[in-house]
Amino acid sequence: MDHHGSRPQQHNAIAARGVLMVGRRFVLHSQLSFNRSGAVAHQNKLLLRQGENDMACGHHCVLMALMLLGVISRDALYEDDPDERLLETCAIGQARYFSGCSTTQLKEQLAPFSDQVRCRHLQQDVATRTIEALESDQVCLVRFSSDSYTHWVLAVGVMYADDKPHSLLVLDPLMDSVPLTPWNALLEHWGTKKLRNTNARWSEKATLEKVVQVGLRSRRGTAIQLP
Repeated sequence: MDHHGSRPQQHNAIAARGVLMVGRRFVLHSQLSFNRSGAVAHQNKLLLRQGENDMACGHHCVLMALMLLGVISRDALYEDDPDERLLETCAIGQARYFSGCSTTQLKEQLAPFSDQVRCRHLQQDVATRTIEALESDQVCLVRFSSDSYTHWVLAVGVMYADDKPHSLLVLDPLMDSVPLTPWNALLEHWGTKKLRNTNARWSEKATLEKVVQVGLRSRRGTAIQLP
């Protein structure tokens, strides 16, 4: 279950901003861009924020994944007569709104769109296969735990340092957008025991729990490099 406990103290952690540095390169989903509001997909703001007193991070990540893949639009979330598949997805997610989502329940939320979207729970070689998925223009829902909470985020890209994967670029529904940046947090030191969740407010030690890979059935593309 997802639980938002007490927040770590704020300190001068590295903010998740798109600064190009020597020896660094950034690979992002091909449909992801940014403006002054932060991450944008299909000309709409992508980040969905959860509330302070819920455990709906997984559901928010499911909806962001569907938006980024172009399966639903942001406007569809607010229509008076939404698509029946979206209604089913939201009904499943809302049933877990205050108790959190397991991997199985995330897959159940994606199931109404199974004709367009393929998802799988990565259980072997998780760190490597996550990078491969992101390089193949797919997204990954990643669950990690820290001393204060367990949390789902949406991985949308990879940061390489000296040509080696260093961090996942993620959209965290608990955090604000970062202007002119298509992500708002990092999972640093990916694939090592030094994993850290880092955003503009704090940095904390994290432990990888689960990864769910999501992509379009009709397309296996290649992620792009941030110019």
